[in-house]
Amino acid sequence: MTAPNLQEIARVMGGEVRGSRACFPTPGHSKKDRGSWASIEPGAPDGVLVHCSNGGDPLEIKDLLRDAGILPPRSNDNSAIPWIPPQREPTKPASEHGVGLTGNQKIVATFEYFEADGALAYRKHRIEPGRHRDKEFFYDHLDQNGVWRSGRGGDPVPYRILDLISAPQSEPLYMAEGEAKADKLASFGLLATSHKDWKDEFGKFVAGRTVYILPDNDETGTNLASHALEAVESADGIPHLIRLPGLPPAGDILDWDGSADELKELAQLAAGSNAIKTLDLLALCKVEPRPKEFIIPRLAPAGEVTLFTGPGSAGKSLLAQQFSTAAAYGIPTLGFDIPKTSSIYLTCEDDIGQLHWRQSHICSAFNRSMSDLSETLHLASLRGEIGAELATFTSDRAIRPTATFDRLSSLIEATDSRLIFLDNVAHLFVGNENDRGEVTRFINLLNRLAGQASAALILLGHPNKNGDSYSGTTAWLNAVRSHFDIEHDPMTDIRTLRLGKANYARKGDQVRFMWNDWSFISEDELPPDKAKQFAESQQASADNELFLACLRQRSKEQRAVSEKPSSTYAPKVFARMPESKGIGQPRLEKALDRLFRIGKIERGELPWRTSDRKAAQGLREVRETARDTPAANAGDYNASP
Repeated sequence: MTAPNLQEIARVMGGEVRGSRACFPTPGHSKKDRGSWASIEPGAPDGVLVHCSNGGDPLEIKDLLRDAGILPPRSNDNSAIPWIPPQREPTKPASEHGVGLTGNQKIVATFEYFEADGALAYRKHRIEPGRHRDKEFFYDHLDQNGVWRSGRGGDPVPYRILDLISAPQSEPLYMAEGEAKADKLASFGLLATSHKDWKDEFGKFVAGRTVYILPDNDETGTNLASHALEAVESADGIPHLIRLPGLPPAGDILDWDGSADELKELAQLAAGSNAIKTLDLLALCKVEPRPKEFIIPRLAPAGEVTLFTGPGSAGKSLLAQQFSTAAAYGIPTLGFDIPKTSSIYLTCEDDIGQLHWRQSHICSAFNRSMSDLSETLHLASLRGEIGAELATFTSDRAIRPTATFDRLSSLIEATDSRLIFLDNVAHLFVGNENDRGEVTRFINLLNRLAGQASAALILLGHPNKNGDSYSGTTAWLNAVRSHFDIEHDPMTDIRTLRLGKANYARKGDQVRFMWNDWSFISEDELPPDKAKQFAESQQASADNELFLACLRQRSKEQRAVSEKPSSTYAPKVFARMPESKGIGQPRLEKALDRLFRIGKIERGELPWRTSDRKAAQGLREVRETARDTPAANAGDYNASP
């Protein structure tokens, strides 16, 4: 039997492949349901991992795949049945014991050790305060008369020996420094024991077994873990050290706030089981390749994070909501034919009132009812929420997804959305925007989310104060596969959407459009009166640039011009220059007036001296001031003319 593949699983279960998953209806649910998914996991039973989010039975789904010949028949042995540690009530501090306490000492914890046959062997008590230190440990056991006596009373045994006996050799063992830490690992559903009192005679329990050793975050912990590693190696076990990220000094697994799944991922890294996989070219040569799918043609590829930037008040938020609406309706906008799909627009900058205002006008511009969007467009505002960030970073720069990330992931899964706008990066990313490592980890986290949903995830951001189209390290641009930005000419009100980076499309594509009653309309869609206004605006913008080109040339030649009628009158001088492209003095005079009004030019001192050694005076371009920083603008309230 050949290895299972996602296409066959999706076909049999009535679903489709999305990224690295086959998504399909849970048995008993409607054909449109996508509450179950399967992924290829070489380490899982049958090589396939099945997950159900709406009450389905993964084993039932696997049986259906067996019936279809996708998975092999069940074997007669129980080797494929996952081992689960028996649930035991935590032992309370002993009230009856054989320990001689003094002064204010008391037992704060008791741990039970058992024989291989299940009989109680002895107990270990944690005493506080200890003699000459903050804690110490004592053992006691029952004698033949049922009286608690001090000491072990017999040979030592490993902690949680009954689990070590019942678990198959294929089950990895997790070792921590102490019983309470081993109990926490067991609460994760893991096979666990303490390595603190590990003896050479315990070697049979680790022989041939993969063992993960978790050192405490101090010198003593490192030394004890090294001794445990040597003991496991001597017993022909396969040891690996796992250093938990984000621990405080002297911290341990009890201080760690990670999950069982995160610990298993760390174990995979430690064991090297996540080796880089290469393509199976023999299999691929039999499959017709497919081009990259786009949710927004040319702009936003499926399964990827796209960066969308532009200065404050340029209209990013309005455009994002308009794109989301077009996708939810399944209609074109601004010349982009967006396929019908559920979409999400999540903002941290605008409240629900502003979202409603914009949505009403966008629907009117599309001549559609807002009620038609009830199941396909999902607008959400996190404005004012504490902890809106999607991830945090530990002291050792490891990334930690937050509860907000989990909420977003659940929303994407529940709505089956394939177009997601996140507005904006200043609120959702709380790391250092100039730290390449943190930026790359954050984008990779979002790329994983986009890939799982086969969705286009578009992250909105602002340019930096130096005029770059994005703020922060170049890692922002390097980590994403697509980037587009918006420019706004306040004089003409023309917006230009430019494709700045395109790994899957042609770089440099441009779309021009205008604001019209709280929605955007492209130049091709303008009514005659608006089209005339648009053409006039375009000409004015072009004339402005020609005027500035002439001014730059004169400045380069150190020849001043004036805004006043004279022999150096700028429009008159520029009309004779090839840089003006023959537009004539009247149009250059209008450009002079416009550029003064919008603050692009001014009269002032020039950077050279006249023949009489005085500072030259004349027209000059106004030096660009600092542009918007990432959190500089709260929405698009000023997106209108």
